[in-house]
Amino acid sequence: MRRLGTKNLWAICPSLALCLFLASFCLADDSARLVRATPSVVGGRLVCRLETAGLPGEKQLQSMKSGLISSVDLNLALENEAGNIVGGQNLSLRMGFDLWEEIFSLDTDGHQKRFKTLDDLQKYLAEINDLPVGPYALVGTDGKFRLRVSLTVHSIAPEEQARVEDVIAGDRRPHREGQDQQETSVSLGHLIRFFYKGEDQGDGQDLQSPWFTRKDLANAPH
Repeated sequence: MRRLGTKNLWAICPSLALCLFLASFCLADDSARLVRATPSVVGGRLVCRLETAGLPGEKQLQSMKSGLISSVDLNLALENEAGNIVGGQNLSLRMGFDLWEEIFSLDTDGHQKRFKTLDDLQKYLAEINDLPVGPYALVGTDGKFRLRVSLTVHSIAPEEQARVEDVIAGDRRPHREGQDQQETSVSLGHLIRFFYKGEDQGDGQDLQSPWFTRKDLANAPH
């Protein structure tokens, strides 16, 4: 087995330090929770007003203030009385913090909102209006329906994890001759994935709205 030279060891140490630094963010946030989901109709679309608590979580906030992106994944589904999912939408809320301007941001499908204070961001996430579920036509004239919502918290957004893994493991650095560099990159990649593994286990939340009919939506205040 080939020994790594001193030069290679110096190259590894900063990466290992960064791995350990990132590992501190990889514990699940257990403070975030869903509170209430309320359906309504806006412009011929079935939408959801979602009330939450504890967003962003402590680990998410640490990540954001370190210049990383955190995220919240939402799955919104419309279920009929037979237990069948007849429509729905997956959304990802990506949250960041501009270290220069000291402004929070939230990006949803390319649409960005900016918040001057953490309190402003927390208030927005506590009651998110008009989250799209699908066409109003999905709600049939007969029978009852309800919304099923699931939430998954990522202290570091999956895309951000992949980007950081590439940087640390050396996928974006010029390849050097010899096996030492390659073996080091592979080992670091495994190490990073080990730290990230299980981050989102146990941090999911599920919620169902009360049953409703098409008539209920028509009579609901807009």
